[in-house]
Amino acid sequence: MPEVVAYLQENLPKYPVEELRRQLYAEGVSDIDFQDCLAAALRAPRTETKKKSASGTNPKLAQLFLVMGVLVILGVGLFALSRKTEAPADPAATASGESGFVGPSLWVVRLPQGYVGLTSFKDAAKKHEVVHFCPKGTDPTNLLNEGLYGQLGVVRLEVFPSPFPDNPTGVSSMALRVQQRLTAQGEKFATKNIQVAALPGVQFNVLSPFPRVEGYVLGKSSLYYFYAGQEDEVWRDIVLSLRDAHSEN
Repeated sequence: MPEVVAYLQENLPKYPVEELRRQLYAEGVSDIDFQDCLAAALRAPRTETKKKSASGTNPKLAQLFLVMGVLVILGVGLFALSRKTEAPADPAATASGESGFVGPSLWVVRLPQGYVGLTSFKDAAKKHEVVHFCPKGTDPTNLLNEGLYGQLGVVRLEVFPSPFPDNPTGVSSMALRVQQRLTAQGEKFATKNIQVAALPGVQFNVLSPFPRVEGYVLGKSSLYYFYAGQEDEVWRDIVLSLRDAHSEN
């Protein structure tokens, strides 16, 4: 639908994506067609951005447009993953009540219905992100007690620069280091490899003395460390929905 692509290229700088989606949906453009046309429309500005930067356009502004384009594509992709029927009236949530959460360093997860993400940092440079995914209304002081994560349905995610290379050797080294730590602590555990979209990872189900589940997903430049009280539907929904903007390019 080249006319839709052209329309989006002309109007994306002027109007929010959700407003354009609703308008085109009312005119007969399905959500799937809109997603395809949106991706095609966003590809063109990438080429134009490079040309304009060479002729004097502010490179920071060009980079901002690229980041916004990645976020839009990832957001639309997350909505499409859980949409089984027609698009819901609220573009920020799926028909099941799920919603997308965009992390500070351009990663995205899909949150179960009724869940929110609470962000903090472990360092002044804000290189080590910590996000607690929990039901709305959860007392923040309870997030300090890992022993309550299971009964509260809390999943914690830490994101920080990866010390491992982005290859199979890096995944093996990462798994070995975690195994050595758990063994040194006298813990019994089961391990398995996981694949989260394009990202490889390893999951550790700790059986005793303190049952829990830990997941390590290796991105191009970041390590994603998930922690929860048990492996359940909430855990799987959040962990397996992770998308890394840097790895999508």
